[in-house]
Amino acid sequence: MSYYRVKDLPKNLRPRERLEKNGPSSLSDLELLAIILRTGGKGKSAIALAEEILKKAGSLSSLSSFSFERISSIKNVGRAKAAQIVAAFELGRRAAFGPVDGLKIKKPSDVVDFLNGFYGNLKEEVFGAIYLNQANRVLKSEILHTGGRKSSMVDVGKLMRRALELFATRVIVFHNHPSGDPTPSGDDIRITNKIRDAGTVLDIELLDHIIIGGNKFYSFAEGG
Repeated sequence: MSYYRVKDLPKNLRPRERLEKNGPSSLSDLELLAIILRTGGKGKSAIALAEEILKKAGSLSSLSSFSFERISSIKNVGRAKAAQIVAAFELGRRAAFGPVDGLKIKKPSDVVDFLNGFYGNLKEEVFGAIYLNQANRVLKSEILHTGGRKSSMVDVGKLMRRALELFATRVIVFHNHPSGDPTPSGDDIRITNKIRDAGTVLDIELLDHIIIGGNKFYSFAEGG
């Protein structure tokens, strides 16, 4: 089916028509993504392009953690389609877990609940930040680095610039260990100290660094 243009398919096989008739649950991940894309590119149907994107990502869950830049760099995707994909995932998160803006973080378990809702079940390592105001209310959450095993690859300067842009006075960083063991590595400790020190210079407090592994987590704040 991937080699045909969607409009060349019989109406009863077209994803959008099937969604209208049978509901979204009747469609595969591939077909839902094709609807979001609307068109393919360079002789490819939307379904063929959706197939290539999912193959590149490995899974829909992994794709949901991809940055705009990473999605737009996939062949035949481009910036417009990347924006559509990122927006669709963000809408899904907001609908499922409520608004991010204004959520108040009171303890490490609040962070873990938030992260599990937004970034749970990932198969590759991601490193991100939650930016907060003085009252510990969330201003923004975003992924800073995807892939690789070294948290030391995170751009601390980018993190701090983003905090300043958002007028954040506090930040919580997080990443996951796909192995299931949240025990911090030497790299995790070094990047935590580096972020803390950079924040001290700019008067941005590092509240915590949370590592999630399976159903467990490690909090640098709780661990001292």
